[in-house]
Amino acid sequence: MKNIHYKLCCFLGLACILTYTSCSKEDVLDMFKRQSDQMSFNYLNETKPLAIASSNHWTVRSQSEWISVNPEEGSGDSQEQNIEVTVAHNKGDQRTGIITVSNGNKSYDVNIVQSAGHIVVERPTVASSFLVDQDITGAQVLIPYTKGAADDFVHVTASLQGPGADGLEIHDVADFQLSAGDGFIPVDLSGVTTTTGEIQIDLLVEIPSRSYTQNFTVKTRVKVDGGIDPLESPTVELIKVLPRLAVLDWGKYIKNSGVSRKFELELATTQYGPAIRRYANQVDWLSSTSIGTGNYFFDHNRFVFGDLEPGTTYWFRVVHKTINTLNLDSDMTYFQFTTPTENIGANVILYKDFDDFWFGGAPIYQAFAVQPTEAQLKTLDPTSSDVKATDYRTHSWNNNIASTFDGNLSPTNAPLLYNAYWDGAKYGSNFTDPNYAGWHGVNAFAATGAVRLAPAAGQGYLKTPKFENITGTADVLITVNTAPYYEPYHSWGEDGLRHYIIIEGDGTIVDGGPTMVSLDNSQQVTVECTSNVDPATNGPLYSTNRTTEHSVRVTGATSNTRLVVSTLPYNASAARVRIWLDDIKVEKL
Repeated sequence: MKNIHYKLCCFLGLACILTYTSCSKEDVLDMFKRQSDQMSFNYLNETKPLAIASSNHWTVRSQSEWISVNPEEGSGDSQEQNIEVTVAHNKGDQRTGIITVSNGNKSYDVNIVQSAGHIVVERPTVASSFLVDQDITGAQVLIPYTKGAADDFVHVTASLQGPGADGLEIHDVADFQLSAGDGFIPVDLSGVTTTTGEIQIDLLVEIPSRSYTQNFTVKTRVKVDGGIDPLESPTVELIKVLPRLAVLDWGKYIKNSGVSRKFELELATTQYGPAIRRYANQVDWLSSTSIGTGNYFFDHNRFVFGDLEPGTTYWFRVVHKTINTLNLDSDMTYFQFTTPTENIGANVILYKDFDDFWFGGAPIYQAFAVQPTEAQLKTLDPTSSDVKATDYRTHSWNNNIASTFDGNLSPTNAPLLYNAYWDGAKYGSNFTDPNYAGWHGVNAFAATGAVRLAPAAGQGYLKTPKFENITGTADVLITVNTAPYYEPYHSWGEDGLRHYIIIEGDGTIVDGGPTMVSLDNSQQVTVECTSNVDPATNGPLYSTNRTTEHSVRVTGATSNTRLVVSTLPYNASAARVRIWLDDIKVEKL
């Protein structure tokens, strides 16, 4: 490090020459400099030097308990001196503090920034397989962690299940001391294997000093010598369950990992009973038509079932399929869940959550789903149990189908679909009739549990039926859940965040709600959604997209009133305008 005193004297001497003045002795004696105005530290207990030079006696004081300095004072001999700045181990969020350097005449603040130190415990690892009749004593499950601290103590409660677990034990861990930084928590296995088959290892990791509790499941198996390992059977969790829709997840897929992304899926009402839905005719989820190889990508192995029965117990069954000769198919995983009962509310006069839509992928949940072809959709009855049990392909939502009100899926070309999804038998389909009272839309594309409004280059809208259950006039509260359209990791990020909520017929908007950007007129508001995209990666901010709830109060509504949810007009020089519409509810106040 260059000498601060030397540089400062050179500067003062040059300044005296350039200004044709002489430097006084007092100018030099007032010299007081520090190396930096900010210091950055990692989360660990760490010490760094801070160089100062002062012509007078100096002091250093910390304004934060987690920052210490040494020495706290020094003589003013104009020589460069180092102060040791030490930060304590940080177990929480990024934090900032200040140390103040003074010499009686001048004072400087130095900002101290320390990075976040929340502990992270990763998925455990274990040997992929053991041989039958093998003594596995000494084998371990390793639980990796980052950002540990020396005063962290871990407890692990462990158990084994599955046919391969016969004759084996796993040992709990008590008061295991972590190292500062990164490391592994070892969990010991012992015993002699006796039976071929899968071993499921369940682990509960607790770190009291961090208020941390997490369950993990990892799998291995016992095989005969020379046998081929099957793929690991999926570990399933339920990430969303509604009265008529369920989203099941079995882990994040690592892009370009070489692991198969092909599955056989079943839904049943008992664990071993006949499947009421079975999808084995799957296009690999890594294919170009299934969002696997393009600029966009679904992170999770995740599937959504729509049009379920409220208050019903189901069993989800999944097998991980191999795509080469290096592995066998996995064992089947069984997962039980129950849909809640449905309670819409006594004052609700119109409700549509689209959860009876059971094909088309689920963008809201970043999940794959059933995807019949457009030709198949033209003739199928979506309410039929036999149809829902048909072994259709499974795809991502990006493999779009036609708008549900025109083209191949119009009421004329797909009457069964129109009648089931849009009450066609009640309202008919004469959209040009001024007295037509039913659903209508332009560029409205159905998906599982949602509707996409607008194509890439155009505008779209969905219009509800008239509020025919109103007698006279009424005040109503309209609730709409929407999210901007996007394709994960695509170069453009996501479409625009704003759209319209419009009242047609009688009624005046009196409150546009907290998401209103502007009251455009007495019957139209512009609202804004929350973004779901990380601008740094164009990937998802959250595990599932978060819809924004918009609430609009209307006075003077009648049986002639209806709601329109519309995108903004398309402008080729601006952001695309597509949105996902998830729920509509109209409630009489």
